[in-house]
Amino acid sequence: MTKKHNIRNIWVSTLELMMKNPVVMMPFVFIAFFEALSLEFICFSTRSPLSLVANPIIRKFFGETFIHYPGNMVLLPKLFYYKQIAIYVLLGVFLTAISVNIFKNIKEGLPVRANALVKNALRNYFSFLIYGIITVAFIFLLQWGNTFVLGKFFRLLARSLHYTIPQQAFSFCLTSSLFLTNIIMQVFLVLTVPIMVMEKRPLLKALWKSIATGFRKFFTVFGIIFLPFLAYLPMTLLKSFSPNIVDRTFPEINIFIVALGIVVSVFLDCFVIVSVSQWLLGDHSKPAAGKT
Repeated sequence: MTKKHNIRNIWVSTLELMMKNPVVMMPFVFIAFFEALSLEFICFSTRSPLSLVANPIIRKFFGETFIHYPGNMVLLPKLFYYKQIAIYVLLGVFLTAISVNIFKNIKEGLPVRANALVKNALRNYFSFLIYGIITVAFIFLLQWGNTFVLGKFFRLLARSLHYTIPQQAFSFCLTSSLFLTNIIMQVFLVLTVPIMVMEKRPLLKALWKSIATGFRKFFTVFGIIFLPFLAYLPMTLLKSFSPNIVDRTFPEINIFIVALGIVVSVFLDCFVIVSVSQWLLGDHSKPAAGKT
């Protein structure tokens, strides 16, 4: 069987498992709930009594304009992004680990008990927290690197062409570049949580094995996660061009764009983590099967 067929089988198997056992998506539903709560908080942050806390912070870091309508709607995606990062670090990795544990129990025919799942994940909460911080640090490093390199390239291109390149073109290239480099980063990091949960390895050993597997099986892991992540690209571009969209429509459209991203991520994030867990489980079972 070819590698392409293997990846297709993993996707089909993942879809079947998610359809037959929707409980595996519940941790991501909880993540979406906290993100939706965060979005609601941002929407009403400029109104009393939330404004007593939010307005001084927004004024200090972003300026007076973004306290008032429609500036607050323009700023909404950026504020949500920062809150989304905090949710990912504090709860996202932890809940992702619970989803992997649910998948593991389903595959092994074990009962799925919420209390046991939470207790198991809490034992490694600090490790999940550190992993979340490491991932976010890499994301910010990628953002800085992509912005720096593309900024230099576009300035040189503008000088050689004697033409000012539109900001929209730079934004499109930057968003696309960040999207691709983020997928490449995930090739090396995405297996960390499944390895910690399924193989009960400590963080550093799981991280090292994830990176090593990413190098050794780069195209396989890339193939598994690329298409699901590709479904995020339209949402990423929408968020990137939200100021232009607001200018041509209405400020509140940013709420709908962000809310749509929250809903879509429930399925896609679960699909990616279950797919790589399926592959990891299958990849480990091959040598064992060969010995029998």
